[in-house]
Amino acid sequence: MKRCLFLLACFSMPLSVPAAECTAHSGPARAAILELYTSEGCSSCPPADRWFSRVEAPAVGASVVPLAFHVAYWDYIGWKDRFASPVWTERQRDAMLRSGSAFVYTPQVIFDGRDLRDWSSAQALRSALSAAAAKPAGGTIGMRLSRSPSGLEVSVDAALLPGRVRDATLVAALTESRLATSVRAGENKGASLTHDHVVRVLEPLGHVTGSTTTLARTFAIAPDWKMADLAVSAWLQDSASGEVLQALRLEVCTK
Repeated sequence: MKRCLFLLACFSMPLSVPAAECTAHSGPARAAILELYTSEGCSSCPPADRWFSRVEAPAVGASVVPLAFHVAYWDYIGWKDRFASPVWTERQRDAMLRSGSAFVYTPQVIFDGRDLRDWSSAQALRSALSAAAAKPAGGTIGMRLSRSPSGLEVSVDAALLPGRVRDATLVAALTESRLATSVRAGENKGASLTHDHVVRVLEPLGHVTGSTTTLARTFAIAPDWKMADLAVSAWLQDSASGEVLQALRLEVCTK
C-alpha cells in the first residue's frame, strides 16, 4: 500500500517544463526604424495611431521596425496619457535637433531618422521603404528571448560589417501592442483609443566595435503588461552620427 501511494505521489508532481525560447536573425537587407510620436491628449493623433497599427505585416520585423513613443507635453490640457514619458519627449526633441528642425509636433512620424510628413500616403511610405532598402546593412543582429521568474531574458549577438563604422551602440526596446484606453477628459474625451508597438522600456545595451559581441539584459515585466503582446526590438546605430546600421524585431514566444 505504501508503495502504491508513493507512485501516485510521483505521478501527481508537476513536471518542470522549460521556458519557451524564440530566436531571430537579421537578413542581408537593412531594416529601418519607423517611429511615431503621439499622445492620447492630442485630438489629431488617433488617425495616426490607427495608421501605425495597420503598417503592413510583412514589413514589421523585416524592413521596418515600428516604435510608438507617447510624449508628455500634452498632458496638461486635461488628460494624462498613461503611456507618456518625459524621456520620449526628450528623444523627439533630440531627433529634431539632429535634423535641423526648430520644433516638435504630434502626430509625428520619423522614418530612418527623417521626418516623414506625408506618412498617410501609401506611395510616400513605399518610396521611403525603397530608399531605406537601397542602403547597405552595416551590421548583423541575432536575438534570443526566453521567459524566467525574474522577467524576460534578452540576449543579442551583434557585429559590424567591414568598411562601415568602427563603433556602434546596440539599443533594445520592449514594446507592447493591443492596448486600449477609454479617454474621459481632454481633447479626445469619450473616445476609445487603441495603440500598438508602444515603447515600454528603451535601453542601450552596450558598444559593438567589430566582430560578434554578445550583450544581454533582463527586462522586468510589470503586472499589467500582457506577455503575449510584448516584442523586443534591437538595433545598431553609429555612435557618432546616430545612423541605424541594422535593426531586428522579435515577438515574445508564448508556448
